[in-house]
Order: sequence, then C-alpha cells, then structure tokens
Amino acid sequence: MQYLSIEHLKPGMKLAKAIMGDDGRLLVNAGNQISETVLKRMTAMGFQGAYIDTPGFEDIIIEDVIPDELRTQAFASLYKNDANACVPLAKKMVQELKYRETLKMDLLDIKNDKNYEYRHCISVAVFSIAIGVGMGFNEEQLNNLAVAGLLHDIGKFDVKRKVLNAKHVYNDKEMDEMKKHPMYSYEALKEIPSISSVSRNSILFHHENLDGSGYYGISAEKLGIFPRNLRVADTYDALTAQRKYRKAFSPAYATEYIMGNVGNLFDKDVVDVFTREFPIYPNGFTLKLSNGELAVVASNDKNPMRPLIRKMDGTNADLSTDANYRSVLIEEML
Repeated sequence: MQYLSIEHLKPGMKLAKAIMGDDGRLLVNAGNQISETVLKRMTAMGFQGAYIDTPGFEDIIIEDVIPDELRTQAFASLYKNDANACVPLAKKMVQELKYRETLKMDLLDIKNDKNYEYRHCISVAVFSIAIGVGMGFNEEQLNNLAVAGLLHDIGKFDVKRKVLNAKHVYNDKEMDEMKKHPMYSYEALKEIPSISSVSRNSILFHHENLDGSGYYGISAEKLGIFPRNLRVADTYDALTAQRKYRKAFSPAYATEYIMGNVGNLFDKDVVDVFTREFPIYPNGFTLKLSNGELAVVASNDKNPMRPLIRKMDGTNADLSTDANYRSVLIEEML
C-alpha cells in the first residue's frame, strides 16, 4: 500500500482504501481502478490524495484504529447534527482504542472540502483518545474526552455558511465570526444530560493556548488537561488536511510545528505522548530523497526520524543504519 497526494495520482492506479463522497457514502471502493473521470472528480471535490495498491508494496498494510462501520455511523450522526447519537458512538471509539496493543496513527483519513468538518471531528476524537490512553486516563476520562473530540466543532454549523465555505484565508471580520464556534458548540450541548460539564468545558476551551493567546484569552492555570489534549489533536488534523485556501501540510511539518510551540501553544506532557503515537513519517507515505530516489516508508518502528524504506525496485534500505544512506536526507513527502 502506498499513499500519494492528488497531484501524483494517475488513471489506472488501483485504490487500496475506499474513497468516501461528500455525505460519507462510498464514492469509489477499494480494489477499483481510478479512471480519468474519477480523478477529475476527486480533484474538483478537493481530495488531498489516496492510498493505492502498488506492485511490490502489498505487504505494507495500514489499518485504521476504528472500524469503517463506526466511522460511517459517526459521520452520519454529525451530518444530521444529532449530538445525542454521537455520545454512544464516542464511547464505542474508546472501547475500540483502549484495548489495542498499538495505537500508532499511521493512517491518514482522506477528506475532501465538503466533508472536511465532519471527518475532522471524527479524527480529533480518535486522536484525542489515543493521546488520552497514552497519558493513562481512566475509562470515564476517556469517554468525556471522546465526546468532546467528536462534538468539538458542532458549533461551526452555526457559523455563517459563507464564512465556513470561504475559499481564502479568513479576513478579520470572518475570523471574529469563526472564533464564536466553541461558544456555539457549548451552547448547543448544555441542555443534553448525557454530555458532561467536563466535555462541554473542554469543547469551549479547545482553541486556548498556554500563553493566553487563544480565542478567548484563557490563561494556562485555568485550562484543564482535556482542552490541552484537544488543542494538539485538532491542530495536527487541521494541518494535515487540504483546505480550500491551501494544500495539506505533511505529517512531518505538522509534528515539527507542534513540537516547536511546546510551552507557548501546547502542553509538553500532551506533546510527549503525541510524538510517541503519531509517526513523523507514516507507513505507506512516499518520500523523495536527496539522492534523487523515491521510496515508500515500510516501517517507522525502529527510528521514526530515519525509517525503513522500500525503494521503487522493491529493495529495502534502513535510513538509520545503512551506510549507503547515512548522508541521504528526506527532502519531501509526496
């Protein structure tokens, strides 16, 4: 399995992971070839890339940490703006993740412009749970965190649609409107008995920074650990997703950004767990090396900074130990 960004996909390539449409329903199933028509449609819809089956890379298998059925159910509930239905689904996510032997987040969820907000909420829930498990949270804490992650942006649907669908970086007026969405989310959920005050407060403060520079200027001593967790998960998923006004940043860039802002924007304890669970170079990603070669990440278990790679001729090289690659740098993720 190999991940390629949209500009590197070609007609005739066979999908290794299904592509979902705007409403969360199947657009192109795994195992099907990408036609020229489908590729044009994916480009027009704002897809950032896809996982493909490439001869010689069949043994590189990346599995999601939650079942496709659960992801689809969560998407449908968010799409219908049904917060009540989201609560048990968030708790099911906790049960799926807390007993897994490994929670490494290799798989990139493929979003498009129109379904971004819904799939983003699901990703933030999954990422927050993974970080929470790594921090030793108990089941009640994980449930509260999962609910907050899944519903953290539900208030965005109350933001003026022209702002939400803007194809440019927000101007000051639009940004002021967008900054209201945590409060909108909080207000929309405060009358639902199954959603705890812990979850609601975490949602309200998920855009606050340790240095007090967040949306509402809340100081670090007033922030609990849950909003700090959500802040990291939300930032990572937002950076690695393609938006109307910019291309997706690589997982390596997003990780560097988060690590570089520890103490200012992000909590060190949260980021320490995040860097253990979220690979800088996820398995299946295609790399451009400084020697001109292209290669796919085959394993990042041994050294996340210098992974084991599979070259296009089918041979492997360990960037951390192979003498021929000692001075070869990773220049780009394709």
